[in-house]
Amino acid sequence: MPNGGSDCCATCWFNRRNGGKAGRDNADPAITNACEIRDLAIESASYTYCANHPHHMRERVPIPIGPVRVDEGQGRVIWRHSPDSPQIRDRLLALLARVPEVPLPEYPIGQGLEEVVVWQLGEFAELRAIPDLKRILAFRPQARGPDPCARTREGLIAQARGALDKISKRT
Repeated sequence: MPNGGSDCCATCWFNRRNGGKAGRDNADPAITNACEIRDLAIESASYTYCANHPHHMRERVPIPIGPVRVDEGQGRVIWRHSPDSPQIRDRLLALLARVPEVPLPEYPIGQGLEEVVVWQLGEFAELRAIPDLKRILAFRPQARGPDPCARTREGLIAQARGALDKISKRT
């Protein structure tokens, strides 16, 4: 069966079956697919995704970032929401503080890490995110890195605006 993108759980270093390494070559078929950082059984690893995958987050961060999505033929939709804890919020805020105006190269399929971070902080209505969300609103919408598949900042700015709206409605 073909996979739904190389950023799926089947190739993730947090999939128990892969023994802590990224890629399919490490998979032990005797071990069940399961996300070690979310304590979550993965039914269809080739069609399950999250922002912690090494294609989205180059550093190995063993703290859940954003929701888990699945693709059952209708695009990637939320299957499990992110857990919430002070440690998760602090990591999200640290990632948000590092968002540059010019996007860094990133895997071109699915939602980008920065968009997930901004969206999740909006879902949590995290007041401490407001200064960095406002900083993102000042980004040039067409800012683009040198990567031929680079995203612009339009989507991130829209996510920041949405996150600020969610935060203001809950406070």
